[in-house]
Amino acid sequence: MTGPRPARQGHTRIAPAALRHTIEAVAAGAFGVRRGDVSATLADDAAKLGVDLSVRLPPPPLLGTAGRGRQSAIERASIARLKISSLGQQITGLDCGRISIRIAGAGRSTPEPRVDAKQDRRKP
Repeated sequence: MTGPRPARQGHTRIAPAALRHTIEAVAAGAFGVRRGDVSATLADDAAKLGVDLSVRLPPPPLLGTAGRGRQSAIERASIARLKISSLGQQITGLDCGRISIRIAGAGRSTPEPRVDAKQDRRKP
C-alpha cells in the first residue's frame, strides 16, 4: 500500500510575451492611457525584472484646466514607476529592478465634452 505522496515543490513558467503584455497593461493603468499607447521591453537586471517603457501621453488640453492641478510628465512618470513596481510584483511575483520610462509623442486623448455641448447653436 502506498500512502499519500509528499508535496512536491514546483514552479510556474510565464511566457515572455505574456509577461510583457502584463507589464504593459499595468503601466497603461498607472499612466491612465490605453494599453496600445505603451510598449515594453524586458530584460534581466541583476536577477530582477528590468523594464524599458515607451509611453505616449495625450497632449494637455488647450482649454480648461491647463496648468492648474495637473502633474508634469516627470511627476506622472515618478508616481507610475512606483505603481508599476508594486502592482507588477503583486501580479507576476517578480521583483522589478530598473524601470526606465521614455515619454514618446502624443497618444490619443480621451474625448472631453465640448465647450459648447450644452449650447448647441445649430438650428434644425
